[in-house]
Amino acid sequence: MLGPLEVRIEGRTIAIGRGKQRALLAVLALNAGRVVSAERLIDELWGEEPPATAATALQVYISRLRKTLGERAIETRDPGYLLHGDVDVRQFDRLVSEARRSEPEQAAALLTDALSLWRGAALCDCELPLEAARLEEQRVAATEQRIEADLTRGRSSELVGELESLVREHPLREPFRAQLMLALYRAGRQAEALDAYRAARTALLDELGIEPSPRLQQLEKAILRQDESLAAAPERTLTATALFFDLGIQGEVEAVAGRALALATEELGRTAEQVERGLADALLAVYTSADEAIAAAVRARDKLTGELGESVRPRAGLATADVTLGERVEGVAPVLAARRIRSAEPGEVVAGERTAASARAHAFKQRGDGYVLTS
Repeated sequence: MLGPLEVRIEGRTIAIGRGKQRALLAVLALNAGRVVSAERLIDELWGEEPPATAATALQVYISRLRKTLGERAIETRDPGYLLHGDVDVRQFDRLVSEARRSEPEQAAALLTDALSLWRGAALCDCELPLEAARLEEQRVAATEQRIEADLTRGRSSELVGELESLVREHPLREPFRAQLMLALYRAGRQAEALDAYRAARTALLDELGIEPSPRLQQLEKAILRQDESLAAAPERTLTATALFFDLGIQGEVEAVAGRALALATEELGRTAEQVERGLADALLAVYTSADEAIAAAVRARDKLTGELGESVRPRAGLATADVTLGERVEGVAPVLAARRIRSAEPGEVVAGERTAASARAHAFKQRGDGYVLTS
């Protein structure tokens, strides 16, 4: 549902008819586990003026879907029909709901998982514009929540680029404007934060003829006076595993580099405390668990090589020691991880002794003063 309509049964993708049959399945899926009345289904498919044959046509579409999905997939239950099965929309809703009850770090991870379920514009092939718009609003709201959690975690600098893109995509959505202003300010870019406010005001006046909301106006005033309440979350020091991940871009292909960076950032960020761009084609990520760091390195490596092939030759270095998290990652662990990556060949994950010894789900073999991942 979160993209073109797709049905899978036991790992196989099942072809679904077009037009109203496809829209019918989408409506049933959006209400999976609940009875949808025949009257409502007719209204969804034909609008306020259905043809006289609508009820018969609905039964024909139901019959065709049963032949495709299996007789037990759609149950007839007064006053309509009930669809059995798992739906990605419900999984998305569960993750978002759980994130609302979680601390920022866990919330960011849950929301990242929720947003990763999307494969494109929701219901883009189902002729249900109102439902599609509702789902898209939920997607945007979840993105706002995830960014808010990341801002609370002190990841301002790395959010600026994403927020600039979101503002271009949603120029009249004030929460993204406010988040961009705050991220710029916390990244030490006060003048640009004020420029972002002026751009927001211009867009709102030009398009809607209104001034920014009181929240946005108050944020601008707080930035002007450098209000202490805008400060980023305080730095914290902990023992953690730092991961240096080299994308290994082959040649100077901008499109490959951009795609590789996006893929690696997404995979590393799933369980990381913090991720930031390093020098050249490298990323630095921090994890509270050695196994999480190793798993993230393997996921990112496999994702890049699987999608980009010979265009990339990624490698990773890990070390476990003290790390200070704030606007930037600092401490002993990043320095040691950078040293480890020097001895890593393309495709290898090389760790320090402490990381290898801490791992429970992965095996290493010693090579020189480092340890190479074997499984």
